[in-house]
Amino acid sequence: MAFDLKTPEGLLLYLTRHLSLDVDPSGVKRLSGGFVNVTWRIRLNAPYQGHTSIILKHAQPHLSSDEDFKIGVERSAYEYQALKVMSANQEVLGGDDSRVSVPEGLHYDVENNALIMQDVGTMKTLLDYATAKPPLSTEIASLVGTEIGAFIARLHNLGRKRRDQPAFKFFSGNIVGRTTADQLYQTIIPNAAKYGINDPLLPTVVKDLVGEVMNSEETLIMADLWSGNILLEFVEGNPSELKKIWLVDWELCKYGPASLDMGYFLGDCYLIARFQDELVGTTMRKAYLKGYARTAKGTINYSKVTASIGAHLVMWTDFMKWGNYEEREEFVKKGVEALHDAWEDNNDGEITSVLVNEASST
Repeated sequence: MAFDLKTPEGLLLYLTRHLSLDVDPSGVKRLSGGFVNVTWRIRLNAPYQGHTSIILKHAQPHLSSDEDFKIGVERSAYEYQALKVMSANQEVLGGDDSRVSVPEGLHYDVENNALIMQDVGTMKTLLDYATAKPPLSTEIASLVGTEIGAFIARLHNLGRKRRDQPAFKFFSGNIVGRTTADQLYQTIIPNAAKYGINDPLLPTVVKDLVGEVMNSEETLIMADLWSGNILLEFVEGNPSELKKIWLVDWELCKYGPASLDMGYFLGDCYLIARFQDELVGTTMRKAYLKGYARTAKGTINYSKVTASIGAHLVMWTDFMKWGNYEEREEFVKKGVEALHDAWEDNNDGEITSVLVNEASST
């Protein structure tokens, strides 16, 4: 039986009748951050799989914020599987020495496109802290960068090692994850054109980036690694002591190029450094590179990482709308220059040389 999970009434009916949960009706709240899904926080009178507060994400065949942007509902199945894989492979999380964690996946209902997971609580994102005045300290920025870099390297190591196992092979079929990346890459040419850049290399860049993300089986990637999907949990009463780093929104998780995860986070660091706080963004970038390089078992393809960063700058500088037009124009041009360096294997290019130097200083 299908339920309308877009409304509180339909949600309550689903939870109480279909799942037989003891729900506190006053503890049902739709979360405002649901750009892609309709997301609810639900307080329970009796525990469900050990939890008295849960999150339910309802996937529709379009963005919750834009019905014209179509996206497959099967994305929730991949997020659920990603959470289960993380839980079953604790070496990715890094054991007791790591602060990185992911929510526990509790239930997935394919008929109603409903994913239920652990509620990790109300906390701010890394993006919130990086854009605050004053922003997070450089000590915390360094710790976050190091921890995330090492975590992603462990994920990539495991993805290569277990590529042929059914639980991992499953992610090769995440067509939504692949086509969403395709859609984002298609914004490179029009975004550059908004700032008067009509570079003849860009069609080739887009074609190659799309071809790789649609076909690559290099390793398992998170594929949405930016500051808005990273939650910071501090020790209660001590805002300077970081307790946990939560990585959320795994629905784009797939097999693909490791450089995509690298470019998303590092590109975000470049944006933060340019438009928000230079010291915080630069500190996170350096720490991430060191954490990744120390942990990764494969070699880093710096040209591909440079291309991924360049693409990120062109795709997201205009979207974020930080700074004025002239400042954004300058940064989009920086992204296009990075794409040239990547395609020409120019290791002396600004971004490539920074990556090589910072990663090799471990």
